[in-house]
Amino acid sequence: MTDQAKPGVVRPLPSWVPAGWYPDPLGQGKARYWDGSRWTLEYRDDPPPQPVPTSPSEVPASPPPVAAAASGSARGVNPGKFGWWKEIPMAARVVIVGVALIIIIAVANSGSGSKTKTTTAASADSPVARTAPSTPAPPPVVLKLDTGDYSVTSSHTTLHGTVTADASVTVEGGQAHVRGTHWSKTVALEIGSNVVNVEATMAGHEPGSRTITVTRHHTQAELEAKAQARRAREQSEKEADERRERAEREQKEVEEASPSQHNALQSAEKYLEYTAFSKAGLIGQLSSSAGDKYPEQDAVWAVEHLHGVNWDDQAAKSAKKYLEYTSFSCQGLIEQLSSEAGEKFTLAQAEYGARQAGIC
Repeated sequence: MTDQAKPGVVRPLPSWVPAGWYPDPLGQGKARYWDGSRWTLEYRDDPPPQPVPTSPSEVPASPPPVAAAASGSARGVNPGKFGWWKEIPMAARVVIVGVALIIIIAVANSGSGSKTKTTTAASADSPVARTAPSTPAPPPVVLKLDTGDYSVTSSHTTLHGTVTADASVTVEGGQAHVRGTHWSKTVALEIGSNVVNVEATMAGHEPGSRTITVTRHHTQAELEAKAQARRAREQSEKEADERRERAEREQKEVEEASPSQHNALQSAEKYLEYTAFSKAGLIGQLSSSAGDKYPEQDAVWAVEHLHGVNWDDQAAKSAKKYLEYTSFSCQGLIEQLSSEAGEKFTLAQAEYGARQAGIC
């Protein structure tokens, strides 16, 4: 077997042959890569291999650094300098590239930081840097309430809490009592919700404020008084309705009265214009044969439809007239006013009239 038949025997190229793609000495590809010191295991078919220089004079001059860097991906850079890279496993290459990137980023950040510092230092001489620093905001007054919203039944309650020492506290505009860090104030309450505003002030401090709602309920006595007032109001409204209904009814009756009833009413009104009568005495005057001789039912109807007559006042007027022309004892005047032979007032009306006349 000849030397050419021995597989795997590759004769190296002279050391002055630069790295590049040359004809594969074993024929496994059209081109095989020579790294400048030995044959590698990289093969290709396209593009075709470059001819092997026969002497050092045929070796082309090295390309400029920029051109060499630009053609690195196409094996234009001297592979002899980077042959070691192809021998490193791919995972190791990834790690090396990652570390390199981290170093580059760190260096870049360091450089930008120094620029920032330089800019900041340079800006210290600007007009803005020479401006006096702003005054810090004053601290707020610490104001607290000892309780939250609550309910009471009394008409007054005392609010209390704590505040920054030496601060002034007002409750609904009224000055509160402050002792040390404690404050208190008694306020009047209305029925229902009472929203109370509390404010604290102090020189050199931001004022503080709080709001509390105190709900006042009725006491038992107030509830009873309220119920009694409601009942009285309802009774008064009922009586007013009854009077209105009675007046409307009487007015309708007057409009529908007979001529005899109408005349009897006019006679009764005229009698009361010049003298005093009891109810029974006026009916007798209108219906008696010695009087106006109206039918008794018409006389009764007329007296019942008189407006604004107070029979107690009529008894007092009658008592005063008696005393104008004669003398009476208290009892004698009462009997004269109440007897059937006299004025025919009720006993209560007669006693009232005698008292009003000053005899009793």
